Amino acid sequence: MWNIKKLGKIPYQEAYDFQLSLVEERMLKQVQNDNVSDNYFLLCEHDAVFTRGKGSKETNILDKNIPVVMTNRGGDLTYHEPGQLVGYTILDLKTEKLSVKAYLDKVENLIINTLARIDIEAGKHPDLVGVWVGEKKIASIGIGIKKGITMHGFALNINNKMKGFSCINPCGLSYDIMTSVKALKGGEVPLELMQDLMIEEFYRIF
Repeated sequence: MWNIKKLGKIPYQEAYDFQLSLVEERMLKQVQNDNVSDNYFLLCEHDAVFTRGKGSKETNILDKNIPVVMTNRGGDLTYHEPGQLVGYTILDLKTEKLSVKAYLDKVENLIINTLARIDIEAGKHPDLVGVWVGEKKIASIGIGIKKGITMHGFALNINNKMKGFSCINPCGLSYDIMTSVKALKGGEVPLELMQDLMIEEFYRIF
């Protein structure tokens, strides 16, 4: 069963702590052999923040005025800011009978299908995780897995200004490779609309 929550604009650390609490709760259910516990899909946006994956170096951050949060996810540096739709999924891969690759495929397909609803043709990169429109990256994906339970997720650029990406190499790539829905459509698309479309696609895919 899925519990889908729209958290609105929320500090990154608060969302991170909430995820950790849900993972701990899910791990307890594992011990109790309770396989009917809720999975969670959380949608939100954050104020400007850099987040570090396990493979990142803080020396690669050029703007020291933006907060930095170290996380337990994989990957390099990424950047969040208002206007970006962020999604976190808490689920037990074993209970859902999913491999890590199959799970990542579902996350990528979720974003691709959502973008298709507003006539943006996106796809996967043969060598890199994330969602792309041509040679431009529109969504970053970084996950963490603890005892088979996922956390973290994706960041889809919608109406965000993108300036913070120039202060890092996002996920090890040049900042100018990033794009957004706003840039591709020539104007803003309501974040609430994108959330609703994504939830519809989520139920189809998961």
